[in-house]
Amino acid sequence: MLKIINLHKSPLLLRIVFVVSLAAILFTAAVSYKHIINLNKSRDLVIHSYEVQLELERVISYIKDGETGYRGYLLYGDTLFLDSYTHSRKKVDNAFFRLQKITADNQSQQKKLKELHHLIVLRYTYFNKKYEDKDLYKKYYESNGKIVMDQIRKKVDEMISLENKLLERREYHFNDSLSYTPLYALLVIFITLFFIILAYIKINSDFKRIEQSNSKLKVSQESIKQAEILGNYSSWTWNMEKNEIQFSDNQFRLHGLEPQSFEATVADFLKFVHPEDMEIAANSINNVINNESLPTINYRIIRKDGAVRHLRSVGKLFINRFDEKIIIGTTQDVTEDILKKIILHEKNADLERNNKELVEFNYAASHDLQEPLRKIQTFISRINEKEKDHLTETGKEYLERIVVAASRMRVLIDDLLQYSRTNKTDSSFEEVDLNDTAYASIQELSQLMEETNATVHFEELPKVKGIPFQLRQLFINLINNSIKYRKLNQPPIITVACDKVKANEEDNIEDNSTRMYHKITFLDNGIGFHPDDSKKIFLLFNRLHAKDSYQGTGVGLAICKKIVKNHYGFICAEGQPDEGAKIIIYLPTA
Repeated sequence: MLKIINLHKSPLLLRIVFVVSLAAILFTAAVSYKHIINLNKSRDLVIHSYEVQLELERVISYIKDGETGYRGYLLYGDTLFLDSYTHSRKKVDNAFFRLQKITADNQSQQKKLKELHHLIVLRYTYFNKKYEDKDLYKKYYESNGKIVMDQIRKKVDEMISLENKLLERREYHFNDSLSYTPLYALLVIFITLFFIILAYIKINSDFKRIEQSNSKLKVSQESIKQAEILGNYSSWTWNMEKNEIQFSDNQFRLHGLEPQSFEATVADFLKFVHPEDMEIAANSINNVINNESLPTINYRIIRKDGAVRHLRSVGKLFINRFDEKIIIGTTQDVTEDILKKIILHEKNADLERNNKELVEFNYAASHDLQEPLRKIQTFISRINEKEKDHLTETGKEYLERIVVAASRMRVLIDDLLQYSRTNKTDSSFEEVDLNDTAYASIQELSQLMEETNATVHFEELPKVKGIPFQLRQLFINLINNSIKYRKLNQPPIITVACDKVKANEEDNIEDNSTRMYHKITFLDNGIGFHPDDSKKIFLLFNRLHAKDSYQGTGVGLAICKKIVKNHYGFICAEGQPDEGAKIIIYLPTA
């Protein structure tokens, strides 16, 4: 009894059960495989018979198409009917070639096929004969062509009949083989299941505890793998005693390959290193070998698809319980960080270049452009004082136009200078009371407001972080814009209101966060504008009206947009023709 128990616990029993199970399964599988092969052969023969019948029926159909086309040609004399005849001959030849190929294993059918081919050639020979007298051809066709066509049909029927007999035998064998298929399948399933269950019981009893440990280990390994993927890094080990290197799966992904795509050796690794960084990589490897450490290094690799990636590696010495020295390291893909730094550097360079160009432009606008304009205005003034009375009426009109054009040029240069100054964001932000800003703006525009009888109503405005002179210019431009585009028969009334809103609750704010903004609204009773122009009005030099109708350079609202952008805010416009306009500004709360 003790020996039986020991045998039951011995690995020998497991081996015996495994060998017997494997032999039984292989035997059953071999029998089933042989049966399936025979079944497939029977199926192919059945399909073969159907293919032969189908091709024979196609031959008859193509010949009929040729007859139809040729009859149409004889009846109507239209050569278009000959297309069907020409194509039918090609189709018949192709079908005949396929029949020769698929009946090559049947001598009886090959013989009948030769006879059929002779009849087909004869039938098309009648087609090719040309007769000037159509009545004579009709008589010839009825007496000869019909006879040949009947012989073709008869020959095709004979071949189809022969295939039907073959089909009956083949279907019988196929169905007979098919009826045994479920039995063989069930036999394989039952035998396999029996031995699988037997093996499972034995293995489960022996390795249950190991499976529990493996389960925990797998969870840990999977967590590490996912962490590597999310963190875009990999881990590796280098056994210095055995000179064995192991890469984690993500190490291969960092190289743009599937896991375990190449052998983990120094030589294979160096194949991916960028030629310009080969010396860095080689020195680092020598440092690992000689000093048993790997300080942080940055290098580039070239993936198989040609993409260049920036990697960063670092390693540390570890001694295992077998006193083996092992370097444990990590490698991280830092391409995005490198590219962001490069882009940031390029943007900074562009910004510096733009600022330099802007300074040069300011200088040119302040001196090179204004100086000739001042001279023009000086000479205009002298002409007005001394020579105007000597001018003709046409000359005086031209002089007035010059005065107007020079004035517009002066305003345009001033606006451009103002716009260029709004590009300077290097001014430090400070707390600005918008109530003071509004009051200063009204004082600046007091003369214009008095001339136009304009009224401005302000609600209590907040304090914001900003650049004082830019915010003052913002208010001046918006109020001036409302006065400029007023109705001729109605004094302008401008109302400035303020409220606090959340970014994600306003469609006009391109910010989905819950950040708070000051919503400042400038509402007037002017001529308004079409809703389709709500974005155009903020474009530089864009005017919605002719310069003769309303004065302006198309720069004022562009300056407003630039100032709001400098303050990390948003600006938009709403309006309807003859119903006034609404300019909405969103500035971040302090």
